[in-house]
Amino acid sequence: MRKLFWVPIIHIGADLGKAKDEITLVKNRILSQKRLEQHAKTISVFWDRIQDYFQEQDIKNMKIFQDGLAAGGKIGKKIVNELALKESRNFMVVSDLVDKGAIIMKTEDIALIRQEQALFMNLLQSKRFFSTMTNYLKYKFYKTRLLKKRDIYIAGQINNNLKKGEKAALFIGAVHNVAYFLDKDILVFPLKDPLLVNKYFKAFSRKKNDREFQYLSNELRCKINGESKA
Repeated sequence: MRKLFWVPIIHIGADLGKAKDEITLVKNRILSQKRLEQHAKTISVFWDRIQDYFQEQDIKNMKIFQDGLAAGGKIGKKIVNELALKESRNFMVVSDLVDKGAIIMKTEDIALIRQEQALFMNLLQSKRFFSTMTNYLKYKFYKTRLLKKRDIYIAGQINNNLKKGEKAALFIGAVHNVAYFLDKDILVFPLKDPLLVNKYFKAFSRKKNDREFQYLSNELRCKINGESKA
């Protein structure tokens, strides 16, 4: 039996790399300061819950697969530590797990990551209406295909590297569908419902529906159900 802890995440701050500043500018134009502050608190509590959960688990030799990480071993560990120092909560949690004996794994194909990043940056940096619409349509057209290719690759990395009797954790953006491509004998334990995380992000991104946003925010802050333990 192989076991996989599933951590659906929302990328923020240091996780966004070169896109951080552009995304921050867009959010500040669209969303109120109150909403942004509540979002920051929600994400902080969310990661507190994740960290608390793993503190109760046997971490030694657990394999860690991380969204966007195209290297394992010493290089992968160096990347994780550098992003943890930039106060990425995601990578701070992963760095802590590695310090306790978990093993960081190559998760992604760097070529696919670069393709998606290039499309996204072209969209964010578009200044005129025509170029914005062109890059938006191009991004939408290729995004789904690239996401599927990434999911297939990530699932392949897990399928091939997670051996019988081993445990792993996958930290992955909530829009991904890696589980669909996993081998059937891998038991998946979601620490949070990916659909809930997706709904929360959509509610956060809208100006209205404050009641829905508040409800989903509270749900995201809840402690992780003990039934998720493996």
